[in-house]
Amino acid sequence: MKNMRLLFVAILMLFGVLYGSLAHLCGTPQLSFTRDVIPYTGPVTGRNPIPQSDIAMTAPELPAAPALLVGTERTFFAPDFRSMQQYAVSAVLRGVGSFCYVFVEDSEWNTRVTAATVQAVIRAFDAAVPSDPQRGIYLTLTKHFGIPPDIDGNGRIILLLLNIRDKDHASQFTAGFFNPADQNRGVLRHPGFRGFPIRSNEAEILYIDTHPLNPNSETAHNVIAHEFQHIINWKHDPKEATWVDEGCAEYASFLCGYSLQEHVNAFEKNPSVSLTIWPETRGDLLPHYGAAFLWMLYLHEQHGGIETMIKIVQNRGTSLTGMTDALASRGIRQTVSDLFISWKLANYLSDYRAVSLSLSPRRWYRSYPSGAQDGELQNFSADYIGFEDAGGLTLGFSSGSVSSSDAHVIEFHTTGAVQVQKIELSTNNTGSVVLPTTVTEAILVASLQSESFGADTQSERYQYSATRGAHITFVAAVLPNPVHPRYWDIIAEPSEPLVGLTPMVALVVLNGGAEQLYKEEQAMYQVAQDSQDSQLYRFSFLLKPGIEPESVVYQISLDSRLVDTGTLIE
Repeated sequence: MKNMRLLFVAILMLFGVLYGSLAHLCGTPQLSFTRDVIPYTGPVTGRNPIPQSDIAMTAPELPAAPALLVGTERTFFAPDFRSMQQYAVSAVLRGVGSFCYVFVEDSEWNTRVTAATVQAVIRAFDAAVPSDPQRGIYLTLTKHFGIPPDIDGNGRIILLLLNIRDKDHASQFTAGFFNPADQNRGVLRHPGFRGFPIRSNEAEILYIDTHPLNPNSETAHNVIAHEFQHIINWKHDPKEATWVDEGCAEYASFLCGYSLQEHVNAFEKNPSVSLTIWPETRGDLLPHYGAAFLWMLYLHEQHGGIETMIKIVQNRGTSLTGMTDALASRGIRQTVSDLFISWKLANYLSDYRAVSLSLSPRRWYRSYPSGAQDGELQNFSADYIGFEDAGGLTLGFSSGSVSSSDAHVIEFHTTGAVQVQKIELSTNNTGSVVLPTTVTEAILVASLQSESFGADTQSERYQYSATRGAHITFVAAVLPNPVHPRYWDIIAEPSEPLVGLTPMVALVVLNGGAEQLYKEEQAMYQVAQDSQDSQLYRFSFLLKPGIEPESVVYQISLDSRLVDTGTLIE
């Protein structure tokens, strides 16, 4: 019955019918969806978010250091992340360092912030960090990346310790931020504040949380290093893409010797996040911070160290363009896409000196066949699929992307050897590999990396399968073309959908009992897939005059295994 169905479908095809935990986050990205601000010239009335009592206030002009003394009072304008409107913060200068002023919100003084807190902050910023007891955050970062801007002319960074008004979230909070609006003057319109008029503080300010962030902890100093790098990055390239900006800020914390384990752990649990696509909503951002940091760390360790990072920070190009230019200036000729492919493998293999990774594959398989399985990739993301008892498996891969897909298999052998095998993709973007029998465990690593213009939001679906091959059978039908009888067609249907596998056909002529090769092995091509996921493959050929159809034998193979054979005429 199945043979008759297949024959009927094949005849129709010939006539064309079927051709058819509580974690700390950086608030800077929320204030920098676009860095463009314009002077506000309208009235400060109506829906103006600044209280009427504050309208007469302006950001005060600060005298040059060291004229500002401890005890100086100042009102700052801070963003409320719940409403994205400004409110006034009354604060007092509680400490003066060589490179910083430490202001503390009135309500936090002698509650969560004490004199000891302020001195510890000044020491971290001015004098010592975990990686260098002779240099603080300021000297460690400016030594490599350059000095920050100085719009207020006081030669210092203002560290404002305040209880940041954050959105309610059960597992994460805004630990600090740098507001680019403060690098302008007067009353402004900024898209991040819903277009409402806002007042610039006209100063280099790092806003550091005091609750739930513990301002007395090393984590608070870590946040200061992260946010200080944002100021430096802003000076070099105020329109830099968030993933690069945050990656550089994470790297700055690393350079100062602070731990980024929280972000690394989050990436380990969710390694399929996009490197370059930064979420605009407050979802689970921690894996993105981990990805951005590990990318910068990989370039640091594998491609030029701190000098490469300096080029990335100081390059005025944005996103992939800036990254490409910075790497080229260091003599690195590999494309960002090529580096990404190496990086995705390094992440699973934990090929780092400074960190140890243990990634969690999205899914594990322990019995086979797996069947055809679907996946989806955002641009510059990788997916990890694990296979146990993998010896002898055939892993197939197929993607909708013609030029930007990549698939590798990491093999763990009984000998302890670890090998990486690339799945070579054909012109129709499919491919497969057969794993040696010594493989105990394998990881399929699929990725999408497109550097084309407008690819930031690109995504592609893909398919994969795992089989041991021997169970797949074929049903084939052979018939002459009704219009040209010397043309023949072989139609074959596999017992299950093939992913990344292509059936091959060879033709042999029987001559006096001996076999003579007539056509070398050639690939069949897929011509149809019905609603039940049944696939049909076709091979067409011309039978030369003098060769009788009953003497011709076809041989269909899959992964070098003969799966069906027969004569043109039974």
